[in-house]
Amino acid sequence: MDPVLITPDDVAEAVRRAPNWKRPGFHGLHHYWLKGFVVPSLRMYLPSHAVLTQQFQEALDQKSLRSLFTTGISYLVPKDRDSRDPSKYRPITCLPTIYKTLTSIMSARITRHLNSNQVTSRAQNGCRGGGRGTKETLLIDAVIGKVVKRNRWNLSAAYTWLKRVLELYKVNCTVQDFLGQCMGQWSTILCHLGEQMTAAENYIRIRRDMFQGDCLSPIWFCLSLNPLSTLLESSGRGFQLRKGGTKKTHLFYMDDLELFASSRIHLMQLLNITCDFSNSIRMELGTDKCTVLHVERGRVAKSEGIDLSMPINIKTLSEAETYRYLGMSQNIVIDEVDMR
Repeated sequence: MDPVLITPDDVAEAVRRAPNWKRPGFHGLHHYWLKGFVVPSLRMYLPSHAVLTQQFQEALDQKSLRSLFTTGISYLVPKDRDSRDPSKYRPITCLPTIYKTLTSIMSARITRHLNSNQVTSRAQNGCRGGGRGTKETLLIDAVIGKVVKRNRWNLSAAYTWLKRVLELYKVNCTVQDFLGQCMGQWSTILCHLGEQMTAAENYIRIRRDMFQGDCLSPIWFCLSLNPLSTLLESSGRGFQLRKGGTKKTHLFYMDDLELFASSRIHLMQLLNITCDFSNSIRMELGTDKCTVLHVERGRVAKSEGIDLSMPINIKTLSEAETYRYLGMSQNIVIDEVDMR
């Protein structure tokens, strides 16, 4: 990847794309003001973008950023009425506007590098420019289901590391070091029903998983799962829609994974590849949200749960059950009206 030299145009574009009044972080500065701020210079006033450009470049070259800009506020939104269970809350983290602007510029440069070298797997529909996101994923899934049912074929399907991946895909070394330094000081405070639950001197350090709320995190997260796509696609397994066609092994939308295989044995092999990869990068599978569907001669087949090489078990769907994938309840086929 080429060295990153930030220009005022980069800052202006990042600020222009950002929503005016999206909730900011600690400093309370909204993007609206970054779009209109001017600074005095030689008896005239210039947009603040030139000053931000200089400061961003200095932070990148020095490979450091003040911890103020890498601290978020995580608002806890309850998923249901069970307020005593922490897993029943969805944390929405709001980051400082300055950090979001800088990572937006980083994201654009890294994305340009990934696209020019065709790095990202076509199976990943999250954060892919020009894609239809969940619509495309659901349409492919629907086509496979129809073909299997119409032709009475067999199908088995299953629904389901950060500095190192930057090295693997040759992201610029200065950017790697800068992001590595930022990762070391990622932290947040918890806020519930408008009340701050964490004392200012007791920030919660983020020691695993991804920071969220900025422009770079989604593409960085997709990149961290890209090696899994490579492993699955090179396995030789998968499902063919037509004779001699390309085998479809899986679909990704961010971390939502669906695997396809022409037999139970092949599905087991794909699942074990996924488990081995997850174990290697210390990422836990949400097996309570996973399920398996076996179709034999176009009809849903009864089956016991799947036991893998790891000490986990995945339940299987019966003909009368459905699974919620990307917001759609489905079995071998998807209700077309609901999908649209």
